[in-house]
Amino acid sequence: MPSTHVMADQRQPTARTRTEPVRHPICTDPTTPLVVTCYVRGDVTAPSRRQIEAVRRRLETLGETSLVADVRVRQWPPRRHATGAGADITTCDALVERFEQWADDSAYSLRPAIRRRSASQSLLEDDPSAPGVCVPVMLLELEYAERETSGPAGVIPYTVPTDSGDAITYTVSDWLAAAEGATDVGVGDSRRGEYERVPQRA
Repeated sequence: MPSTHVMADQRQPTARTRTEPVRHPICTDPTTPLVVTCYVRGDVTAPSRRQIEAVRRRLETLGETSLVADVRVRQWPPRRHATGAGADITTCDALVERFEQWADDSAYSLRPAIRRRSASQSLLEDDPSAPGVCVPVMLLELEYAERETSGPAGVIPYTVPTDSGDAITYTVSDWLAAAEGATDVGVGDSRRGEYERVPQRA
């Protein structure tokens, strides 16, 4: 009999009524410089590595504009606390909780880019599979370079739920295109101060 694992996500997208429309993608005002940290997974395929490199180059180009003050590329941290010299390193779970707090405070969701799974019991194994978070190949954390804040200014990808049941997910590519358009280094059809995204059914 094949093993059966039950995957469960305990977090649901947050949907709140807004009194004013919100322009997306977020944090693309060239008068407000950002520090952009790109978190990447180490266990990626060659095509994914090429995609990560392409994003890094676009971020470095944005780093020459007034929008991006600094660019950092880091691997996702370990899932558990290390011992010895690395004991104070932030874990992946702690980092994701920081991102989820931003999403909750902003009335957004980080799904489907970040998903949580609960412990599940295999029919053929004595030990349950470990609970944890599933993180994307690439994620951007945006922080204000010239403001003292307690959390991120933005996390990409993110999803904007709507009361009608639709949801709009903005990806890393979406944010890059909007940032390039806002700083006149855009590619494709980006335009200064303008960006539209087609809603998709959640």
